Amino acid sequence: MTQPTLEQFLNDVKNHELTIHQNNGVYRHLTFANPNDCDKYFNITTFPNYLVITGDMGALVFSRLHDMFNFFRSDDLKINPDYWAEKIQSASYQGKIESYSEFDTDEVKRCAQEYLDDFLEQNMLSELDKEELLEEFDSEILHSEDEYEIVEAIRNFDCHGFDFEEFWKGDYRKYRYHYIWLCYAIVWGIKKFDEVSHNG
Repeated sequence: MTQPTLEQFLNDVKNHELTIHQNNGVYRHLTFANPNDCDKYFNITTFPNYLVITGDMGALVFSRLHDMFNFFRSDDLKINPDYWAEKIQSASYQGKIESYSEFDTDEVKRCAQEYLDDFLEQNMLSELDKEELLEEFDSEILHSEDEYEIVEAIRNFDCHGFDFEEFWKGDYRKYRYHYIWLCYAIVWGIKKFDEVSHNG
């Protein structure tokens, strides 16, 4: 699934309304929801040094500043997924990574193809060997369906002098759709809250 654009996010929340359950300094509890259904509703809760977002699109906990609204506030709804991911709180390092990113099988296949193309440019193989290598690559690598299959296939691949010994130096993960959506939800939610607070 590709990542949501700001436009897609804004379309998802176009009928959302803000309900303020608590607003006491940095202690806040806000709900953003369409009054007619609960699709893609979300809550933002803050207390000193923490912001928690929960709801239909998942849950994340961030920690950085005493007032986390000051950390995330963006009037033009710009997000910073790289930096913000560092501030996610989780039970483990692996859990933290899994909360915002996922293995990108398509990217691995694309890079594996480049890796193979480079090898073929630098090594003179007979037509028969080249054909066998391409067939093996196609069936083992390009037809892998998930992370476990393709990791195993790459780890064990060895055909006519071609293997993936140096391959895993790259980063083959991408942001989860829900993570990017929640990043937009935070900046949009804070902006809505600010508008109500300043007009109230």
